[in-house]
Amino acid sequence: MMATTTFTETMVTSSSRAVPWWRSPGFVRPVVLLVIAVAVLVAGRIFSAGLPSWGAAEAIVTQSLFVAVLAFGQGLVMLIGGLDLSIPGVIALSATTVALWTSAFKGDALTGVLIALACSALVGLIDGFLIARFQIPAFIVTLAMGGVLTGLTIGVTFGRTAPPSPAAIVLLFSGSGKLFGVGIPVVVFILVGIIGYFIQSRSTWGRRVYLFGSSPAASRLSGVPVRRVEISVYVVGALASGIAGIMLLGFSGNAQLSLGDEWMMPAIAAVLVGGTVIGSGYGFWQSTLMSCVLLTTITVVIQATGFSQGWKNVLYGVVVLLALLLMRRGTGRSPMRLLQNRIRRTAGGN
Repeated sequence: MMATTTFTETMVTSSSRAVPWWRSPGFVRPVVLLVIAVAVLVAGRIFSAGLPSWGAAEAIVTQSLFVAVLAFGQGLVMLIGGLDLSIPGVIALSATTVALWTSAFKGDALTGVLIALACSALVGLIDGFLIARFQIPAFIVTLAMGGVLTGLTIGVTFGRTAPPSPAAIVLLFSGSGKLFGVGIPVVVFILVGIIGYFIQSRSTWGRRVYLFGSSPAASRLSGVPVRRVEISVYVVGALASGIAGIMLLGFSGNAQLSLGDEWMMPAIAAVLVGGTVIGSGYGFWQSTLMSCVLLTTITVVIQATGFSQGWKNVLYGVVVLLALLLMRRGTGRSPMRLLQNRIRRTAGGN
């Protein structure tokens, strides 16, 4: 059993030791994504004299924060071969819970946040249990759960006007609050990047998620509690959506039912552009984080063009496809081929 465990741990981390860190995909890919984002922002001056600017950069990082939190949870789910389509429902439920607790029930914001996060975790627990226990496709379970949550949110609010956000949450996530001379969301974005990296790439739990994604059979043979790991991924994913819902509540100022509708696709796109291969156990959080910045930058520049919404969607899709192609050419090999080579080298060395 000890030999098997050593093998699996090696398989998860061997790619980072095979080449120098400055040549590894986990370093090169985020740098390339950031360079592309800066280039897009500079090119935005063609459409708006206000680009680039410090205010635009802060706005981009602020909106990237929401995408990044969602992409963290979605990325973990996609690593193990799933897809969470309940994001809009969890966002709406989380935001509405906090807003109702503080406005209708006159409760304090902290308690409302804790209740919202507990509800989000419960949603993830139910999703994960149904998927792991009954082997139902994740997109079916989460899509159905999203519908349930939307209906539940409508029922809780009785279809009334969206309740307002607590002032403290507005101060934190609207961009009006400052810390160290910069907007609080910018500081939170940095913290999310650091915490997400250690959870996904450096923790024992994160390694188990990677291993489960690359080979559930190997996980089982090594003694990893695969069902618990799978369920926990959906719990963490739902918690990420719940946290994003609270942040978006502060950003928008009220708990609209459609608050999360426009954020699910950017989160999925950020994971894919970042190089994560669905169901492979291959992906880097730092790449996903920088792809959030790139996609948000693209959105800001598209908004500056003044094009109609239809053309904006077309341009957004084209740029995402180009980014995917550039990432593939930049590595010289597909992520799946890199994964296969990593497993082959590890098996050969053992």
